[in-house]
Amino acid sequence: MSSSTHKNVLMIVNTHVYDDPRVINEGVSLADAGYRVSIIGAARKPQGGLPTRGEQRGLTILLAPMVTTRKPLRLLRAFADLLRGHLGDVTPPPPSRTTNAVSMLFFNLWVLRLGLRMPADIVHCHDLSPLPSAWLLAKLKRTPLIYDSHEDHAALYDGRKGEMTARLERLFIRKPDAVITPSELLAKELRARGARQVVIVGNWKRLDTYDTIDPARLEAERRRLYLNGQTLKIAYLGALNGERHIAELLQAVEKTREVTLLIGGNGVEAQLVEAAAQRAPNIHWLGWVDSGDVPVYTLLADVVYYCLNPAMCLQAGVSSPNKLYEAFAAGKALIARRGTGDTSTILEKIPAGILLDDVTPDILQEVFSRLQDQETLKQMQQAAWQARAIYNWAAAEKHLHALYAQLLGEHQENTDGS
Repeated sequence: MSSSTHKNVLMIVNTHVYDDPRVINEGVSLADAGYRVSIIGAARKPQGGLPTRGEQRGLTILLAPMVTTRKPLRLLRAFADLLRGHLGDVTPPPPSRTTNAVSMLFFNLWVLRLGLRMPADIVHCHDLSPLPSAWLLAKLKRTPLIYDSHEDHAALYDGRKGEMTARLERLFIRKPDAVITPSELLAKELRARGARQVVIVGNWKRLDTYDTIDPARLEAERRRLYLNGQTLKIAYLGALNGERHIAELLQAVEKTREVTLLIGGNGVEAQLVEAAAQRAPNIHWLGWVDSGDVPVYTLLADVVYYCLNPAMCLQAGVSSPNKLYEAFAAGKALIARRGTGDTSTILEKIPAGILLDDVTPDILQEVFSRLQDQETLKQMQQAAWQARAIYNWAAAEKHLHALYAQLLGEHQENTDGS
């Protein structure tokens, strides 16, 4: 931990923050180390209704409105709110399309409007789109700038949008004092593109979040969902879209009544999941799952499913998914796909799951059959439990604290006893 505390950290992220595990993890770690952490986020919660000014676990959170309209009168009203700095009391439900040129312009203007009034000894930007505003704030405040690249933005989109995103990254990748990223695979890419200093802070999980859940709560959920039988229980909690092989998973589970699926999230295939759950009693549709409840449903499962389709996901090769580390934290086996970044490289070394070359309902049914063997499942779960001793947040946050101490010129105490 740093010997100098009570310095101000200004974080910027183009999400609604509260369900962003990486931002919350880093923010809480810094707050626990004595920093005052403020976060400017965006009003993107699907249902709306979050307070625009809030506190969570020692973090001060401000949510800027999402403005996507091009109608002149509404734009004038939005500009008037911006000039007054008027956020409102709660966030409205976002428009169906929350990202366009207008929304990016207004979000960056809100970042500047709010950020200029907030104290900051360091600016920590979690997204590429507000990086120009974060860089300008850091210049005006004469503070160090961190760019936290959660994913490979240059490969996130194809076509014209992809070209513009890659161009923006090329313009700004050399400007931050340091770049943080969750994966060594992505770190190599960012170094090759010109990043001055790249530090790995993994998407690893806080073990106490899993270890301190009340067993009575888990048992109550087992009874509510009728999970006390001998079926193999699989959990998938995340984005519901075609690149995650959701349709194949649903078809395989519908055909295999010895398997129970716990599935929740948000995305274009949510209706597909709801329909399957109505047909099949062994599919439990959980709806939107708050990040604080993810450990509960992960612990209720035997296996975590995470199959990313490399043909559909442009950055599959450098991905570092939360699902992998959630499974390790809970001591659960995995079903995953080969050629998908950290998931593949780590599971090729640690026998905690089954890697697939392709994903079809028939292949998944064969995997379910293998995992129904108790000895096979137990061995994979033991490997996952051992992996959590390496891949946990206590190990990741040491890199974060060391970087902050370096950039702020602070003395860092040796916590290893050496």
